[in-house]
Amino acid sequence: MMRNRLGPFAGSALLLSSLALSGCGQGAVASRKYFLLDTQRQAPPASFHSDATLRVRPFHVDQAFAGRQLVYRVDTSQYEPDFYDQFLIPPGAMIAEKTRDWLAASDLFRRVSSSSGPLQSTYVLEGNVIEMYGDFTKASAPQAVMKIRFYFLASPDFNETVVLVRTYEASSPITARTADAVVGALGNDLADILTRLEADLEKILRQKQEQQG
Repeated sequence: MMRNRLGPFAGSALLLSSLALSGCGQGAVASRKYFLLDTQRQAPPASFHSDATLRVRPFHVDQAFAGRQLVYRVDTSQYEPDFYDQFLIPPGAMIAEKTRDWLAASDLFRRVSSSSGPLQSTYVLEGNVIEMYGDFTKASAPQAVMKIRFYFLASPDFNETVVLVRTYEASSPITARTADAVVGALGNDLADILTRLEADLEKILRQKQEQQG
């Protein structure tokens, strides 16, 4: 198992021990740990604000990375899931929520909501998580890899038109051979991707306002 490859997994941030959840201390389940990506927008709100509203739909994740287990690449075409260290919720839901919260904090839109909301929206954002893993193929320089394709659509309640389709890739160094370090690096990847997505959406909204003005 990858647990032996990486050494003891001692995490600190944003994990829950199944021992605490289940109240039992026996078996492999008791040694599992559960993580969330700690990706939060730290910058001040954007200088540009629009009256547009945005709905973030659930994200799709390619099947190889759709489970809650952390995934490690250990050779050119060999990947291993981590039985002991997992995300608390499915990656698609987690990344969609982080994206929604990030864009809400940007203040680019008048309102950012999830797909379950009844209100009509000016735009819809969809995402496809293509890759999401810890890459240990280079033992001296492990890194976390993430790739997401975003679809930014206009007029979602009528005839949807594609405004932007773009794939963003990011990689961050894994600073220790622990699951906590892998999750931290993946969180850095997501922050990098969302920073670039926000910048692209701001350009689109600015151009739209100039065309209407």
